[in-house]
Amino acid sequence: MNDEAFIRGKVPMTKAEVRAASIDLLGLNSTCRKVLDIGAGTGSVGLQIACAYPEIEVTAIERNSDAVELINQNKTKFGLQNIAVIEAYAPVEMPVREQFDAIFIGGSGGNLTDIIDWSLEHLKTDGHLVLNFILLENALTAMQYLEECAVSELTMKQIQVANWHKLGAGHYFAPQNPTMIIGCKKIRSE
Repeated sequence: MNDEAFIRGKVPMTKAEVRAASIDLLGLNSTCRKVLDIGAGTGSVGLQIACAYPEIEVTAIERNSDAVELINQNKTKFGLQNIAVIEAYAPVEMPVREQFDAIFIGGSGGNLTDIIDWSLEHLKTDGHLVLNFILLENALTAMQYLEECAVSELTMKQIQVANWHKLGAGHYFAPQNPTMIIGCKKIRSE
């Protein structure tokens, strides 16, 4: 989906190219039924999943009330019935047995390792966990922490996108923030 498809505000949004790479790492398929989007911001990841996979139930957790309003406006704009928003700081209370096929973490609000632990508790075995960072320190903290967790296929990549723009008689590439994407798969712990 193009970034312009979303109603936007001053809330940070995961850009199209990063969304595409992140959603790909989530490993979504026809057997997936539930996805969680933590630190959803404008909700662009969860909303794009809800649009592309109408059979998947998406839950977005976001603490910022302006962001929650944007998610709800976009939910209405796209006519989505398969996305719910929880306005709260993650981690949140969830039914003990609630399990997700895939979990995306777009923001951690300073609770990174707690959110990773909580996510792995609520992620099905063989489910995918994907995290996005613009701060190198947070990406390194997550990577080092996940190396000690019951996960496989642990990977980190950096994406940097620049878009073509006209300036007077010439053109230039306007860069977006580089984004680090971490992906892994939960394995059965011994």
